Amino acid sequence: MKKILLLLSFGFFFALAAKAQTVYSSDQGEKYHTADCRMSGDAKDMTLASAKKAGKKACDICKPDELGKAKLNRCEGKTKDGTRCKRMTGNKTKKCFQHTTT
Repeated sequence: MKKILLLLSFGFFFALAAKAQTVYSSDQGEKYHTADCRMSGDAKDMTLASAKKAGKKACDICKPDELGKAKLNRCEGKTKDGTRCKRMTGNKTKKCFQHTTT
């Protein structure tokens, strides 16, 4: 019985985490993106659930629906003012798209 309750609680936790996933989309945009997607532009953060409710589709480049499948790391790049970048990335270099070119 304890095993069943434990499994149910883990399933509930992961279901909540999936709904609370943060994605990015502009008001006029038809798609939602991950934080480090080069197509996100002037996007604002929102939950995955609210993006889907607004009728937005997943970006074909960054594939935010597969976000939970990749191991993400915080970008190791530095901003102009010297602070560490806040974006998350699954890139092997551990840098987001903006910092892989620098």
